[in-house]
Amino acid sequence: MEQAITFYSDQQRIVGNLHPPYCNAPCVITLHGLESSKDSGKWPQLAARLYNEGFACLRFNFRGCGSGAEQSEGAFEATSLSGRIADYLSALQFLADSGAVDMERLGVIGSSFGGMVAIAAGDSRVKAMVCLATPYALPQITTAVAGREHEELPSGRRLRKGFYDDLQHYQLLEAVKRAPPLLVLHGALDELVPAEHARILYEAAPEPKRLEIIEDADHVFSRPEHVARVIELSVDWLKKYLS
Repeated sequence: MEQAITFYSDQQRIVGNLHPPYCNAPCVITLHGLESSKDSGKWPQLAARLYNEGFACLRFNFRGCGSGAEQSEGAFEATSLSGRIADYLSALQFLADSGAVDMERLGVIGSSFGGMVAIAAGDSRVKAMVCLATPYALPQITTAVAGREHEELPSGRRLRKGFYDDLQHYQLLEAVKRAPPLLVLHGALDELVPAEHARILYEAAPEPKRLEIIEDADHVFSRPEHVARVIELSVDWLKKYLS
């Protein structure tokens, strides 16, 4: 049964959904990508599969993300890695305060920028991690707009210029050395983040770990068979370390 939930991060209302199959179930938090949302693509499917396997799932929209009544407070253009880490840690605190899940059996699945959030946060309460299409460092993907205090993404959405300054505070290849059991999944044809990023993250991570490069898959695993493979591998990994 899906529950609409809200919590606060830096005094901003964050909107999400919690799927608890039973009280004190193991729980997985999902972290969407930079321009994505909790309802994009694979996330509802993944939450349903986790529920059927006996896992609670918390998916939420980072500040400034989502649409309509599902949009979390905050401005998307103010996005930063630090801000999203704060939202993630607030989500963990929400779970702890709720008493609804087993805080000793927590996992996280992060996609792209969400994977960076999971690694950089390095929260020791998380016992298993899955990173999808995750870069170990983010290249300059925006275009500077002369005379303005923002930069534009290829989609046309804007980020404040401090976005890249904030990134410099984090070294993912150091942070991933302290990761819990880690599954790294990446599309061989990822057009945004080359698969070499997955291999480098995998090499830096401690055991136990696993790397799977999915042939013909793009950045968002858009084909149904690729989503199914991602879900299967992720659920198997989480069952192994959280059951």
